[in-house]
Amino acid sequence: MTDAMKELYDIFKEESKDKWIKEGRKEGVINTLLMLVKDGMISVEDAAKRANLSVSTFQKYLNEKM
Repeated sequence: MTDAMKELYDIFKEESKDKWIKEGRKEGVINTLLMLVKDGMISVEDAAKRANLSVSTFQKYLNEKM
């Protein structure tokens, strides 16, 4: 592998890792909000707002997890 190709590979690898970490965090936040909604601690509207999702999208997550 040439040095330039290795550098591009390393950059892509780090960007992919960051994306996975961000996606994992987002999934964790959504799961936590789903539990709070199920426990009646916050409304679907508040949870959707905190997850930066539309109410209908958050409701789909909620329906899938129930």
